[in-house]
Amino acid sequence: MPVKKAMTLAYCILLIASGCNLPLAISPGGGENLTPQIGPELTMLYSTVMTEEAMATMRSVPTNSSEFSVTPTLTPMPTLTFTPMVAMVSVSKETNCRTGPGSNYDLLGALKVGESAQVVGRNASGDTWVIKLPSNPAITCWLWGYYATVTGNTNELMVFSPPATPTPVPDFTFSYYFWGVGPGYGCYMFDVTNTGGLKWESYSLTAQDITQGISGSSSANSFITYDNWCTPTVTQSDLTPGENGTASVVMILASSASGDHFQATLTLCSQDNQAGTCITKTINFIF
Repeated sequence: MPVKKAMTLAYCILLIASGCNLPLAISPGGGENLTPQIGPELTMLYSTVMTEEAMATMRSVPTNSSEFSVTPTLTPMPTLTFTPMVAMVSVSKETNCRTGPGSNYDLLGALKVGESAQVVGRNASGDTWVIKLPSNPAITCWLWGYYATVTGNTNELMVFSPPATPTPVPDFTFSYYFWGVGPGYGCYMFDVTNTGGLKWESYSLTAQDITQGISGSSSANSFITYDNWCTPTVTQSDLTPGENGTASVVMILASSASGDHFQATLTLCSQDNQAGTCITKTINFIF
């Protein structure tokens, strides 16, 4: 039964009670209360009607839970990116690690592909990292950053100033390797390799056939290679670090030198005409 009808029915009950001359309640202020004094029967009837109507109203409420479903609005949690406190470096190509930021500094080791090393500093321009050498973490060295990938916190890294450029150490090796025949003489050639950090500009060479007691000497401001007829083929103005060249000397022998004992002394200098920094080495060989 609709609520409006139930209220109407209850009101009619009150009117019926009033029409039957049922006593009315007197209000405390002396006026009459319009609510009739109904007996127990009518009170029960009124309560029953109201109770049934309330129950019907409750039964009419939809019970389908989908009608009352609430879709919550979820606010996504912020994505947190974890940044390791210690900076680490790896390389895509094996990179040398030196005493300073450049190939003119001494080599201490290398960082290989697949390895990682702790970063302890950088240079001012940020293109070279100071790391702990993986093979010996007690050693720190400078790693060129071209092939490097650094992860972790780099904001607090110390900025290092490059150490003083090391003074180049001059050095070389040489050995006898060939001879040629000219008109009345022989040319003896020696392979020379610059193994130091200083460029060589000139040389002087003395060779001695100890067996025959004959010697010859030469000097030049370039390094010349000869063929087997003692004809010049290649001329180099100098020998830079790591470069090869030829020093040669002419000797006139009284007889074949096959099986003779020789001694050769070579002096290389950093300036023309055997000036500047010079070092000398001597070798012995059997022809």
